[in-house]
Amino acid sequence: MNRFNLRLVARNTPGSLERILNTSRVRCFHINHFAAALDEQQNYAIDMAVSSERNIDQLVLQLTKQFDIRELEQRRCRNAG
Repeated sequence: MNRFNLRLVARNTPGSLERILNTSRVRCFHINHFAAALDEQQNYAIDMAVSSERNIDQLVLQLTKQFDIRELEQRRCRNAG
């Protein structure tokens, strides 16, 4: 299973975190870690780790289409085992 770390900056709007989580679920990605905190501009700074057999490009594409997402950075993790 492929594992990826994502770092996002998202606007602090009602439902923005839920939309990120729902998009990940709909694209068949397991969320292994999710942490969000408000930064000094009152945007969410989000660290999340996801895993799936699917290609990460589809998840990244769908997340970047969301109005709330200001930045997105991805990194592939080493496969365990």
